[in-house]
Amino acid sequence: MILKNIDFLVTQNKDRDVLSDVDLRVTEERIEDIGTLEPQEGENVLECAGKVVMPGLINAHTHASMSLLRGISDNKELEDWLQDDIFPAEEAMDEEDLKTGAELACVEMLETGTTTFNDMYEGIDKIVEAVESSGIRAVLSRGLFDWDDRGEERFEEAKKAVEKYSDHRLVYPAIAPHAVYSCSKNLLIEAKSYSRSKDVLYHIHVSETEKENRDHQAEHGVSPVKYLDENELLDSDVVAAHAAWLSEGDLSLLAKREANVAHNPSANLKLGSGIADVPEMLQEDVNVALGTDGPASNNNFNLFEEMKTAGLVHKLESPSMIDEQQVLDMATINGAKALGLENEIGSVEIGKKADLLIIDLDDPEMRPYHGAKGLISNLVFSHTGHPERVIVNGEVVVENGEVIGLDRDRVLSNSQERSERFERSEK
Repeated sequence: MILKNIDFLVTQNKDRDVLSDVDLRVTEERIEDIGTLEPQEGENVLECAGKVVMPGLINAHTHASMSLLRGISDNKELEDWLQDDIFPAEEAMDEEDLKTGAELACVEMLETGTTTFNDMYEGIDKIVEAVESSGIRAVLSRGLFDWDDRGEERFEEAKKAVEKYSDHRLVYPAIAPHAVYSCSKNLLIEAKSYSRSKDVLYHIHVSETEKENRDHQAEHGVSPVKYLDENELLDSDVVAAHAAWLSEGDLSLLAKREANVAHNPSANLKLGSGIADVPEMLQEDVNVALGTDGPASNNNFNLFEEMKTAGLVHKLESPSMIDEQQVLDMATINGAKALGLENEIGSVEIGKKADLLIIDLDDPEMRPYHGAKGLISNLVFSHTGHPERVIVNGEVVVENGEVIGLDRDRVLSNSQERSERFERSEK
């Protein structure tokens, strides 16, 4: 496959080059060449005159199957939201709910430009079915906690998923203890030992709310980040979701241990949880990726919208606190690094996986553009996330703005039908 006459190729390479009037060849699942190229006999040609081509976006923290719970609970802080509405609804979810929710999530993510997502939930086999049908790339982990008598059962499920999907074409298994407040010290340590032995990601919620920090300090005498470090759990394979309440010492520890942060500004704003000190993290060379969290707390998976939110919320103190290039990095190459996939995805470079977005420059949101920097500004602050085509692993998975691997009408109908069992809270 060859992408011909690309007006602008946003590479996200180390120099952040934006190339003009170039072609790009995809062979099997990888980018083979970039330059002035001639189509080979029988080669599929995608005409890209008047288009922007860029890396697919990477959603570093999601709960995909929670799509069915979109809109059932608003206007509550995290603990009340969870205890009053979300946990009871999740208890009622069955395997078909998990699959339907994941299918809806995959449709939404692909159609808004996300090509890889990092998910923590249950029902991994059902989520894999949705991934395979849609063609999206995913890092999947069974969420772990042991506040009841099923902790060991969940851990066994997680380990089985790691073994089962270790060589999958699109799925990268991971280990995900839910949080320090929902997992015993023993589970946190055993989960890390196992993730290290299998060289997989360790995905965990960290310091999402001030209350979490306050309660943990009262019980253990240290912050959640310090607690993880004291138990030798912090390293470059950790993705710390939220990290909205970090002390200077916490931030320094994350930097020292090369841990990654998944920033979720929309969910943190919606639940009144707080906002992570991202400009300070970036200044300390902490790798910050971008996530949406689940659609019950955001309430969507649109990473273009999330980029705009991230780009705006940190400007309150000063407009110069964060710029558009830093935000785009969070949604692309930083996300790839957080997931341990920076050699495979996150930028448009020869040899990398062909995960690409094709965006129409004649979209009113993209006009006018003022050079390369203005183009990046439009992508972050103006474009609302509706690429014309999406390519994952060298295959077109979205055509004319709609996913083609799943029966879109069936997914929308099923999600509405199955969601009607979950009542909206009006409290």
